[in-house]
Amino acid sequence: MDNPRTVDECMQALAEMFSCERQAEFTKLSRDDLIMYHHGLGQWIRNNWGLWKGGELKEHMSSLGFMHPDDMSQAIIEEYWIRLNNLPSEITKNAQASKEYWAKKDNQ
Repeated sequence: MDNPRTVDECMQALAEMFSCERQAEFTKLSRDDLIMYHHGLGQWIRNNWGLWKGGELKEHMSSLGFMHPDDMSQAIIEEYWIRLNNLPSEITKNAQASKEYWAKKDNQ
């Protein structure tokens, strides 16, 4: 698969990357545990899916309201966990939180 261009394509790519056992382990994590993936999986997503250098996925995430690649990758990780746990999507809420954080930071 080429680099994902949308959140849905990211979900498909992550599903293809993780074994069933790995997905089951990931599902059992708490939401607070997901930050543990920021420097490993998150860094891989940022570097390999073009969130730093730009591309279709970065443009898509920016169009949702995300302002920074760190926030984008963490939101992808969280959305994957959410979908594995059959919870309602929070991508819009996370995008808004990212946008508000960076707007506030820029005004300091």
